[in-house]
Amino acid sequence: MSRGTASLVEPVAERPGIPQRNPTTQRHQPRSWNVPSRADTLPRMEDPAVPDSALPFDQLCELLNCSFPAIRQARRDAVQTTDRIRASLADVRMSPDVALIAFGSLARREWTSGSDVDWTLLVDGPSDPEHFTLTREIEQRLCDAEFPGVGSSGTFGSMASSFELIHFIGGSEDSNQKMTRRVLLLLESVCFSDTVVHERVLRGILKRYIQTDPAVATENTPQFKVPLFLLNDVVRLWRTIAVDYATKKWQQGGAKWALRNIKLRMSRKLLFVKGLLMCFSCKLQAPQAAQENDTLVLDSLVSHCLDYTGKTAIDALAEILLSTNDHQLAVKLLKAYDEFLSSISDPEKRKHLNNLDFSAAATDPLFQDVRQISYDFRDGLGELFFDHPLLRPLTREFGLF
Repeated sequence: MSRGTASLVEPVAERPGIPQRNPTTQRHQPRSWNVPSRADTLPRMEDPAVPDSALPFDQLCELLNCSFPAIRQARRDAVQTTDRIRASLADVRMSPDVALIAFGSLARREWTSGSDVDWTLLVDGPSDPEHFTLTREIEQRLCDAEFPGVGSSGTFGSMASSFELIHFIGGSEDSNQKMTRRVLLLLESVCFSDTVVHERVLRGILKRYIQTDPAVATENTPQFKVPLFLLNDVVRLWRTIAVDYATKKWQQGGAKWALRNIKLRMSRKLLFVKGLLMCFSCKLQAPQAAQENDTLVLDSLVSHCLDYTGKTAIDALAEILLSTNDHQLAVKLLKAYDEFLSSISDPEKRKHLNNLDFSAAATDPLFQDVRQISYDFRDGLGELFFDHPLLRPLTREFGLF
């Protein structure tokens, strides 16, 4: 597989009135993140009226004068797949206390030829046996529409209670499954039915994390701070994903290990990046006018994080890259991610990685190539979090200890 820039990073056609920029321009002084009012924030990704040009990824592509075709194709395919799913479920009757939520590559707008539909029926109301019947109907409809089934872990393809997601954070009643559902709701979820239920549960989870966090809820000096309670669970999810990868490799005798390995290095890592940026943005994007009253600060912080949940991980990354003015770093990160999506979108390459024996990895050209892609991505993220003047102090203060 060739990794040349020309094949995967295509120049954007010149447009009248738009100055063409050199993607290798050296970094300039960073600008602060601008904080829009709630009415001006990015619409949630499930809104079909949102033009791509309004999203940070597309703004960054225009700035760099580059197009990353695999990322763009994955975004287009995610929208088309979303439309297909909605069509297949159009006449399914859902009660007003439930919402059908999808996670994974569909929610991230990174749909590829081998993607699954990871879904959960989110219940925000009294228990009803009809909820179970509804999950089986949804499962059958998706199967009839020839969408791949969910995994066997039980995290997806079933019901999730808002009560458990909001109240069972930490402690003996909080399982890996509950934590995974809860944090994925914040970092990568898209709603196929009642968006009111989706947003209400998101807000409830965020209030639980933020308004009970003593590091944030202080009456002496009300101000936006990094929500440590939420940050700890973001880190916990990332570490759990890494441990689960090792566990599955052990339990399944190495089956599909290579594909899981590259996803861990790329898409799973990018999800963690979004979580870090969400928490850090609470400090960097603080509305100054809201810092006179403790209640206003907490409510504003919850609303700020709620807005952030509507961004895809790639848009969250693009947004901070826009603030760096480091075009070389932006190209490095987006090019690596584009090559990753290009690789797993290719059915033959995906099949090869699925079937690759661990003992053959050291001499396998494809695996060595995608591993190098992951190194480029890792190194670029290191530059971003440890060299960016705004992120460096936050990474140093909250990244490890």
